[in-house]
Amino acid sequence: MVHQRVVSCCCGQERRTHQTVPGIEPGVAGDVWQPQKHTRPQPTDAYGTIEFQGGAHPTKAQYVRLSYDTRPELLVQLFTREWNLELPKLLITVQGGKANFELQPKLKKVLRKGLLKAAKTTGAWIFTGGTNTGVTKQVGDALILDGQQRSGRVVSIGIAPWGIVERNHELLGHNRDVPCHSISSPRSKLAVLNNRHAYFLLVDNGSQGRYGAELILRRKLEKYISNQKLQPFLCQFDPVGER
Repeated sequence: MVHQRVVSCCCGQERRTHQTVPGIEPGVAGDVWQPQKHTRPQPTDAYGTIEFQGGAHPTKAQYVRLSYDTRPELLVQLFTREWNLELPKLLITVQGGKANFELQPKLKKVLRKGLLKAAKTTGAWIFTGGTNTGVTKQVGDALILDGQQRSGRVVSIGIAPWGIVERNHELLGHNRDVPCHSISSPRSKLAVLNNRHAYFLLVDNGSQGRYGAELILRRKLEKYISNQKLQPFLCQFDPVGER
């Protein structure tokens, strides 16, 4: 049998998967991944509409792949000019772990009631991690129980790393309509998107299979929107046992 030596890159992929780009040298395993050094920006090659399949009522969501250092004012232009959203009067940002867990019915009811009470008092946007895991999945369940997503009163925006999304190659293309399922492969270390979100920012820093690319962009965006004289609302959810 002929064996082939596979050289890994510090982005999480095999080096042979990289295109040769003048002036950019892929890192090797053990290096610290530096997007400024190991990548360069290009016009986005992935945006359009995701059509979630498999549910009683198929849902749709707008998505875009974007660089981790995209300026927040450009994102607000995307929301208002391309996606025709009105700036919120309230921004609810939900943070928590990615590990899956089950909520007791009583606690799930409290979460749903509290989240939607805050959201329904005014036009609100909800920011989450976007994937169908952990806290984000619980938020998605709360949205479907109330039906607010269909009425358009609550805008749910998932901000997730591009490199963590399972089968993200299917999202490549300009203004595509992509069928998608919210059921992850049991053997996959990646994640699928939650089908109760209406918009997704898929944040790319060149790394694969790792969280973190979205963190700086999300913080800057939250700060920028909050500075527009909105009322920020942080929901930190960390169930016992999840760290």
